[in-house]
Amino acid sequence: TMNHTWTVNVWGVRGAFPAPGAAFLEYGGNTSCISVDYGSGIVIFDGGSGLPELGRCLKDRKVREVHILISHLHIDHCLGLFPFPLFQDPHARIHLYGGPHENMSFRKGLEALLGSPYWPLGLKDFPAHVDIHELLPGAGFDLAGTEGSSHPITIRTLAGNHPGQSMLYRMSQNDKSVIYALDCELDKPMEHSLAEFAQGGSLLIWDANFTEAELEAHRGWGHSTWKEGAAVRRMAGVRSALMTHYASGHTDSFLRARELCCREYAPASIFAREGLEIRI
Repeated sequence: TMNHTWTVNVWGVRGAFPAPGAAFLEYGGNTSCISVDYGSGIVIFDGGSGLPELGRCLKDRKVREVHILISHLHIDHCLGLFPFPLFQDPHARIHLYGGPHENMSFRKGLEALLGSPYWPLGLKDFPAHVDIHELLPGAGFDLAGTEGSSHPITIRTLAGNHPGQSMLYRMSQNDKSVIYALDCELDKPMEHSLAEFAQGGSLLIWDANFTEAELEAHRGWGHSTWKEGAAVRRMAGVRSALMTHYASGHTDSFLRARELCCREYAPASIFAREGLEIRI
């Protein structure tokens, strides 16, 4: 329906690699995965190690069709695809969306990742129906299954600034929109295109991987800071920002201190924790 509330759920908050230790339990140790339930379907941003837990919930709810938007094929964003339970369900339909990496198509990249010699099962071995949608940065489309409806879910894309490139996504319907902007390093032109891309959005999901000092030491790694995210949120007039993609070494106590600082400086920005639910 037209004014259905969207439910955003956080399943994974880490970058680079899962952080399974006791010092990471409060914010969570799984890698990037965030879902948006728009009422008649579900969109999943990235397939990090948080994805299997989401998959178990979907299975319990008997949800059979999902749309997974992959920002890029770096392993932390795809770890959860390997054991994703819906791939084993012959009644499931899984849409995977993503862009090319250098000269390799999204499909070729996925096939190289999922399957021999790294994993016993490949895309062609899954009982589920898997649709692969090849995207180019700048592409816009109506989500499969919502085309032709009077209130389609539209997806727009933007090339991120990340080694090998990442894809940023904007998911919209009527006056609601979620902007997923992980793995992107800012320079002036990037900041400008991103602010334009995110203009008037409901929620900006942001890469808060680095502190300022870490960012200076790792220029070119393709990540950003929560302060940059708060600035983009303000420039774009987005209602709130969700900070995530924490470095895998950032402990709960470290993040708690950062979050306090953020709350003072940018009250419209919140730090993601696994299990967090946001309604928009």
